[in-house]
Amino acid sequence: MQTKQPKDEYKQSTKRLIWILVILVILIVGFVGYQLYFANPHEGKKLTSGDLNPKTTIVEKGNQEKPVETKKLEDTKISLVDYTVYDFDDIPFAFVIAKLHLQASQPTNISLSHFTTSEGIVLSNTSDYVKQLEEHSYFLGRQNVWFSLVNNDLSYDANIFIPLKGKGASSIRVTSDLDGVSEMVFDLSTVKGEKKMLTYEAQDVITDGKSYEMVVSKAFDITGEMLYTTVNGEEEPYYLPSTTKVYEFEIQAVSLFGDEVVIESAQYVPNGINEVFDAMASDVHSLKDSNILNKSIKEKDQGYLFFYAFNPDEAPITYNGILKLKLKGQDTPVEVTVNLN
Repeated sequence: MQTKQPKDEYKQSTKRLIWILVILVILIVGFVGYQLYFANPHEGKKLTSGDLNPKTTIVEKGNQEKPVETKKLEDTKISLVDYTVYDFDDIPFAFVIAKLHLQASQPTNISLSHFTTSEGIVLSNTSDYVKQLEEHSYFLGRQNVWFSLVNNDLSYDANIFIPLKGKGASSIRVTSDLDGVSEMVFDLSTVKGEKKMLTYEAQDVITDGKSYEMVVSKAFDITGEMLYTTVNGEEEPYYLPSTTKVYEFEIQAVSLFGDEVVIESAQYVPNGINEVFDAMASDVHSLKDSNILNKSIKEKDQGYLFFYAFNPDEAPITYNGILKLKLKGQDTPVEVTVNLN
């Protein structure tokens, strides 16, 4: 004959069963969530806003050894991570910036000539499109766009530029002759990038996507500090009128693979004011800060650009404007939004 469990023992057994079920449910939900979010992180998706690859610091080391051209392409896996579509009213073509993930067995040096759009554009031949963007002060370096897949890491992400021949297409496809690279299809109908995502401000990482990275600081007011110039190898004071305001911008620059980086000239152009300030000559410096103008950089270096503006007490300088940097070998000056105040 069966006997009934005491009432208290029955309650305890029920509670234990309920707790076991709760724990099982939590474990199952957690596992499913992990699979959805982490198990396939490189599945293509669209971004609605924000940077594809925001960066706050330049690379730690310059003049890295550049990998030789990758020969065993079958060992390299390339997949689409996400992308953003851009279509500006002042540019005659739309374009996509896509993030790719690369996994390789050795450092890679892969030309974008292996990638072609459904409109027949080879992605290694986009300089005319880039030039049009830069003429309107849009810089792909703001999104850390690369123009070849060169990296000493075996696993990394790279943003690439995919222009269209015009506007109005609903989608664009990119194919590759590389083994292990699937056709990539981009929906152009809804997602739009923003202009501010392609404009530089102080502290942004500036890059051409292949040879250098650079960071420009905000303006520092150094009025009152003694300036010097070098004449016949000797230091001499550099005098300015007492009403003059003096500013400097700190520049950090890295040559990624040993290419020469030179700031040939620099200008500060205030908004709404018919005046342009040129950087002071390369031999002008302060007691503690060196001048980086016209300096050849082949590894990693740091220096300053010096500017002055006449500033009577009754008209203090509170300029908002653009710092233009003309780099050696670059047709279009890099523009950085900075303030003098």
